[in-house]
Amino acid sequence: MGKWLATAGGYIGKRYAVIVLSGWLVLFMEALSRNQAWGAMEWSLLHLPALLLNGSFLLGAWLVLTAVTGKLRLSYWVVSGIGFTLALITGVKSKMLGMPLLPWDFVLTGEAGDMVEYVKNIVTVQLILDLIVFVAVSWLLLHKYSAGVKTIQWKERVGLTVFAIALIGVVYTDKPIPIKAAFGISPINYDQSANVDENGWLLATVMNLDYMGVTKLDDYNERTIADIVAASSGPAGRDSEDTAAGVKPNVIVVLSESLWDPTQMNGVSFNRDPMPFFRELQQTAATGTLLTPQYGGGTANVEFEVLTGNSMRFLPQGTIPYNQHITRGVDSLASIMARQGYYSTAISPFHRWYFNSDKVYKNFGFAQYIPLEFFDPVYEGTYIADSEVARMIIEQTGKTSERDFIFANTMENHFHYNPGKFKDNTFKVEGDIPADTKGMLETYAYGAEDADNMLRTLVEHYRESSEPTLIAFFGDHLPYLGDDYKAYKDAKWITGDNDPDFPDKMHRTPVAVWTNFLPEQKETLNMSPSFLGSYVLDKANIPGTYYTDFLRELAAVAPVVPPPKFDSYLNVKESGLKRYELLQYDSLFGERHAYGDLKEKIINPDYFLGTGPIEIAEVSLAAGKTGADAEIAVTGRHIPALGKLYANGKALATRREADGALSAKVPAEAFKSGSCDIQVKLFDSKGIIVGQSNIRNVQVVPK
Repeated sequence: MGKWLATAGGYIGKRYAVIVLSGWLVLFMEALSRNQAWGAMEWSLLHLPALLLNGSFLLGAWLVLTAVTGKLRLSYWVVSGIGFTLALITGVKSKMLGMPLLPWDFVLTGEAGDMVEYVKNIVTVQLILDLIVFVAVSWLLLHKYSAGVKTIQWKERVGLTVFAIALIGVVYTDKPIPIKAAFGISPINYDQSANVDENGWLLATVMNLDYMGVTKLDDYNERTIADIVAASSGPAGRDSEDTAAGVKPNVIVVLSESLWDPTQMNGVSFNRDPMPFFRELQQTAATGTLLTPQYGGGTANVEFEVLTGNSMRFLPQGTIPYNQHITRGVDSLASIMARQGYYSTAISPFHRWYFNSDKVYKNFGFAQYIPLEFFDPVYEGTYIADSEVARMIIEQTGKTSERDFIFANTMENHFHYNPGKFKDNTFKVEGDIPADTKGMLETYAYGAEDADNMLRTLVEHYRESSEPTLIAFFGDHLPYLGDDYKAYKDAKWITGDNDPDFPDKMHRTPVAVWTNFLPEQKETLNMSPSFLGSYVLDKANIPGTYYTDFLRELAAVAPVVPPPKFDSYLNVKESGLKRYELLQYDSLFGERHAYGDLKEKIINPDYFLGTGPIEIAEVSLAAGKTGADAEIAVTGRHIPALGKLYANGKALATRREADGALSAKVPAEAFKSGSCDIQVKLFDSKGIIVGQSNIRNVQVVPK
């Protein structure tokens, strides 16, 4: 035994730099992910067990790669490069949304594209200096350590593989040696920022892998679900003055990007009110706030709550259900209304693939989804104007013979809020705040005013409409106004994320529900987004389901179901939410016992993208003789503004004319046979065809 220990000790003595370098890499990654070197040093001193476990994973990865390549130095630089990149992204994301990089970010599509706005200017003098220090220290340790130069032989490589796999396995599973349990290390699922702050990014990420899937609830079974459904009292039967018996209204639900009332901040003043119409509605309609689970991003999660009635509370923080869990039919406002004769349309002025929306809306039971690709390119700043979304909504309700359910979101006031984003912005902000904060607030106010104008446009249109209509208009989250809540701190709206009023100040967004068929009546709303759908159904006197009935009853006693870290806002004990969690589990992950026959009545088999089938009705030739180029103009039905013309399968440089026609010059060789096949194709930003027309054959006159 003594001889074995002596041999092991001698080997470790020769390879001591491997352990030192692993610890050095952990410290460097923590400094990047925390955006401060001193914070990483302080964490390492106060959380030594977590430091060692983070180092164990890096050491294991390094040794496995070394065993494969036989090159110790090369393997180190590869592991370091990967670690550097991930830690840097974590730091950027934490600054941006207050949320670290999470395992599901690697396999999902969502707001990753927004990161581009941040990483454009990520290369700073400090980062370069940090990188120089890291490379210098690493180089000294690696190259002064002469044994690291040699290629590692197969016997040692096999030994390294066994040791590395065993090390990673023990630390990950906590078996057979309960290392994490011994040191009291466990994931903090309800607050991923705290999880990383406490455990380190790599260890927190590894522990989060357990939550990539969903664990079955212990008391989930068919009988339990049946009992919960049976306990619901059914439809509310509201007073006639609150609902309109016999009226079947259009229902329009609008998620307004980053909508919030910035005039609440006492530390600043605006030269005019950016939300005057919302304030008018506060006197005559149902208005108030939603306690949203998101800040600065994560729009899809708020949308998920509103459309399905499910709550982010019962999912790990950082989860994006649209990308992870909506893989089958999930009953939503779209399918509920579709079963009652409504035509359900989703409208979004952004890419059809964003947050997996094209597949999600199908699984929610929408009949039609109109994404950015089918919009006219009417921009206000960086994104499609809110006025264009309003126009699309009004146009859609005018097209259909049925009553409409429309869910739309907007993009105009999406991050960023740099000065100059909006031309002719006349907003001025005064206060004892830095110039960059003033610039952000002035830009944001312009976008908020346009959102308010969109609400005004919709209300004024449907006020004159003969069709009864209900409009629900709400914000998804507060805007991201600088790293670490910069603008909010500068304006003294909050002191930081430890502000005693943080949930009310940073997670409440405005909501308004207006109708043209009920008497004007002031009502104050205070709820979670997950209860808005059942409220809307009740207001419109539209029958819901067992789930919306359950949600209505729960909202009566607990109108706010916040994230766990805001439990002081919860008016019911955690045990009182168990039924809610079980119904949500049944819908998303379980056997859907409560659905019964609804399973087959959710997805619309005729679901499609766009405003309608793209049809070429006419192709006009300005010149059409064989041997000569020809100018063509294509008109028809649902011709998309962003469509591209093709001649015999070859793309043409396409223009859109003022009358909506698509035109292009067709080269002479396309008419060699005396005719040419013309088609319109529409692509998304990934180069995928999302729509194409019929093929129209065009004849030319011989010379």
